[in-house]
Amino acid sequence: MGGLISRWRRRRLFAAPTLGRRPVPRWAWTPFAALAGVLTVLAAVRALGLAGPGWYLWLTDPRQPIVPGVFLGSILAAAALYARSRSARGRVVGVLSVSAFALGAVVLGLVSYLHCGVDGPPFFEQLIWVLSGNGAEPWGAAPGCPAQPPLAHHLARLCALWGALASVVGVVVAMLRRQLDRWLAAWSNRSVVVLGASAQAATMVRAVAAHRAAGSALLVVDHTGDEAFSATVRALGGRVLAAEALDADLLRSLLTRQGRIAVESVHIIEERVPEALATFAQVAEVLDAAVPDPALVGRVQVRIDDPWAAENWRRDITGTERSWLADALSATEQTARAIVARVELFGARRLVVAGEGDLAAAVLAEVARVERERRALHDAASAQPLSVVVVGTGAAGLAAEHSAHQARFGNDRGIAELRVIAEPAQDAVLIAAAGEPDTALVIAESGPGLTRPTRLAGQLPEVTILAVDPASAELPGQPLVGRLISFGVGLLTGDEPPQDHWTRIARLLHAAYLAELGDGAGTRPSSRQWAELPTFYRRSNLRQVHSLFAGVAQLGRSWAAEGSGEELDAAEIDFLSRLEHESWRSLYLANGWRPGPVRDDARLVHDWLIDWDALPPAARVRTSAGVRRSLALLDTAGYRSRRRTALLPFRRRGEVRAVRLAEARRWYTESGAEMAATAGDWLVTDPGTGRQWTSDDRAFVAGHERLAADRYQRTGVVRARPAHLGEQVVTLEGPSVARPGDWLVEGAVRERWLVPAERFREAYEPV
Repeated sequence: MGGLISRWRRRRLFAAPTLGRRPVPRWAWTPFAALAGVLTVLAAVRALGLAGPGWYLWLTDPRQPIVPGVFLGSILAAAALYARSRSARGRVVGVLSVSAFALGAVVLGLVSYLHCGVDGPPFFEQLIWVLSGNGAEPWGAAPGCPAQPPLAHHLARLCALWGALASVVGVVVAMLRRQLDRWLAAWSNRSVVVLGASAQAATMVRAVAAHRAAGSALLVVDHTGDEAFSATVRALGGRVLAAEALDADLLRSLLTRQGRIAVESVHIIEERVPEALATFAQVAEVLDAAVPDPALVGRVQVRIDDPWAAENWRRDITGTERSWLADALSATEQTARAIVARVELFGARRLVVAGEGDLAAAVLAEVARVERERRALHDAASAQPLSVVVVGTGAAGLAAEHSAHQARFGNDRGIAELRVIAEPAQDAVLIAAAGEPDTALVIAESGPGLTRPTRLAGQLPEVTILAVDPASAELPGQPLVGRLISFGVGLLTGDEPPQDHWTRIARLLHAAYLAELGDGAGTRPSSRQWAELPTFYRRSNLRQVHSLFAGVAQLGRSWAAEGSGEELDAAEIDFLSRLEHESWRSLYLANGWRPGPVRDDARLVHDWLIDWDALPPAARVRTSAGVRRSLALLDTAGYRSRRRTALLPFRRRGEVRAVRLAEARRWYTESGAEMAATAGDWLVTDPGTGRQWTSDDRAFVAGHERLAADRYQRTGVVRARPAHLGEQVVTLEGPSVARPGDWLVEGAVRERWLVPAERFREAYEPV
């Protein structure tokens, strides 16, 4: 049994996402249908009175039960495999299944009664017997009838019985489908959730269904009552949960299992941004209250089509320390990303952009980020940078806006050569600008000021032209005319779901890992290309990104700062490396790996699943190099950390017990620092944990109100921020040194002290 479980776990861990591949071949049902057909023919031939060899007589003997069992099982298996092979899992009972049972019942019933003498008209009397349910019993009584029912008669009754039963079950299940979906959703251990009602939601469901990990349930909340949409979701293997509105109970059932986070990704696809943000607030509240699962890192994606609003929201939400990742999905950003990827695929080294709106600006931002990523991962001189020409009457303003936007987040312009042609984007201007070799032309706006793309395609046959089509939301793979590709602005650019910022960084980290392996790439499941990389290792790359964000927050730093950041020192890099190793180790152990002297992927054994201090030097160096590489890639997107210095207001909460000290006393903090209290200070006790500490008389009186005897209510407002790693704080009781995750708190009389992160969350709340 242990071997079977191990093999199942390996298949699950090393399986790549489905990528649209069918798990069941289209022909898989045919052998079972053929077997049922052969048995039908043999039974019919025997019922007609034809003799044959011994094996034939044995197979068609009505007294043995094997053939009826094989016959029924074959039909059921054929019907199930036919539905699965055509991705019709949402249909409980198919029309083909019921039709096959009905046809089998009629044919087999007719041949069973065919030789029976009747008083009525021939054939029709037998047909009436069959249609009445094969209930006639003329065996041994009517002229020509055999003494006992033939095998064909038994098979006909089986077909009639199971056909009727399948029809009834199909109707009942269809009526109870929504409730069944809720039950099945509650049983799923992992889930991918789509929230929102919009035209983009249906296409998002298709992309997510095709790429979700094996064993993950697709759950879609529908409050529109659109039966066509529900049928599409079920046909893709998803579960539809009807709800007039989202509430905390419904979200907990979708996102958690027994209080633990169980969702891999949440896609909030609403038409309007306010509704999307309101839904995100509800999702965030549920996820923040749940216990993190070390086996996965959940992601929440919110649709915000405006690229500048998406970028600002993304940076605001990034500074929050959470056990999951959040990102904004912008249709304009996703389209710009697909355009630049297509330009690189064609090998163009010059890009001409005609337009002045959001899409043109997003294309410039994407080119700049790609160039920065290239410099971070490769030698700057190893590839020729992409030069860009912007055409239009407002081209100069667009170029200036691009530079200002990049500088806002501390980036350089990103584009080595950015030229401006401040003229209307007419044929002659664009032909002159795009007439050089290795050039791609992007027409990012449609309107009277821009030329017709098809006319340009005829005059520039060697130039790849990508032109926006306002009536479309797709980026097709085939050109329209010559090398002209007409595209629309949408979240989906092809068959893959939209890629958030964190997945993009995870992919780049994996690409850097493959480059480091060189010829060793592909020798293990963990070293495959991203498209074929098992879901487990994709999660590990995402975990690495999340570990870095969470670790930097514990260092008292912020990611949301604009402009340049502050470089991390050696102690901070060492802390992040330790945290990364423990995060990696927890993920592997939670997924069934175990430590061993020699790495063996087949047995899920890894020699580095040990404490950081016991790791060999090569493992530590590699982990620290990965942390630095992650920081460099985040830098390319404008994410740099800076020490937080501003103190924010927090309100005290809770109750303590306290008594005045009659004599001096010494005690130790959680970090081991020795503190000294004098007579007249207060000895404070946490009634929940029994932990004790002392407080100066002035500070205690300013922050507490007496309830009864030695019971006091914590009151007032303090100011606090995350403490920096190794920060020294002089308290009223003595000096103390901050540990990772500690908070620096300043009281009403300007006294300062350190509070561990968990206790800070319990004892203080934001104002």
